[in-house]
Amino acid sequence: MQLGDIEGGDIFVTATELDASARYPTGHGRVRHYSRDWRLKRAFDTGGFGLISSLVFDRTGTLHVLDPQARRVDHYGPVAMPLLPTRGFGSMIALSDGNYLVGEHMVGQIPGFSGDGKVYRVDGSGKILETYDTETNGGVSSFLGVTHMALAGDGRTLYHLSETGAHLYAHDLIDNRRLGIVYTRADPPPLLFGMAVLPDGNILIATGAGVRRLDAKGTIVRDYEMPAGRGWSVVILREGGATFWALDFFGGRAAIVDVASGDIVLDKPLGLEKSLAGLAEVPADWKGAAV
Repeated sequence: MQLGDIEGGDIFVTATELDASARYPTGHGRVRHYSRDWRLKRAFDTGGFGLISSLVFDRTGTLHVLDPQARRVDHYGPVAMPLLPTRGFGSMIALSDGNYLVGEHMVGQIPGFSGDGKVYRVDGSGKILETYDTETNGGVSSFLGVTHMALAGDGRTLYHLSETGAHLYAHDLIDNRRLGIVYTRADPPPLLFGMAVLPDGNILIATGAGVRRLDAKGTIVRDYEMPAGRGWSVVILREGGATFWALDFFGGRAAIVDVASGDIVLDKPLGLEKSLAGLAEVPADWKGAAV
């Protein structure tokens, strides 16, 4: 499927249509496409049943939709990845060389949530080029693997974590070796969620009630106060690095935060309680796929 009508500043958000009878948040995969002024352009279904965890819009003009519970990654655009294995991939980074890093959301052998919790480098066809034996801790549910990851500016240091666990890890992609724990949250509740890396090398990490800023050694630099809520679980750096998106999963709303001042630039309720887990923003100067 081709999306069409993509303009600079457009916003895609996860909008899984939840099944009210399900024990955990699960339902029919759906994505909403907004203009930069939040005019709804379209909503479309993926055909999967699970919970969409993240979205990536890459330089080819392809939107990648990752649903680890449904064990599928859907691609809307020229990159189809027919060789990508059927695993519970929940996070993706589009690299500048045209390859991708994909993180396996689950780890262990619990039926329905089994996986190896590793990160894979794949090419545009989805063929695995390298496997990284990343460290995981399972989170509070014991089955969460690499649920969130972010690449440092050196192109080799991958930060990653198991959502709801207390540890942030690092992995050297060049030497393919674990670098161990970078940071452990000690203040209650000891939970960590999504992250991003700033241009200066500092790390932003969601804590549920807010967003914490760390330096590369794991020292706390500051805490960003978010609007009231306990579901602030996703952080996405915006183009230029001066602001970032924060998503409130439980509250179903998106915020834009100024990195320097901590000011809340936008607080947008979207009515997507327990389904707003990912967002992708089209570059402001988008004029079509790179040639």
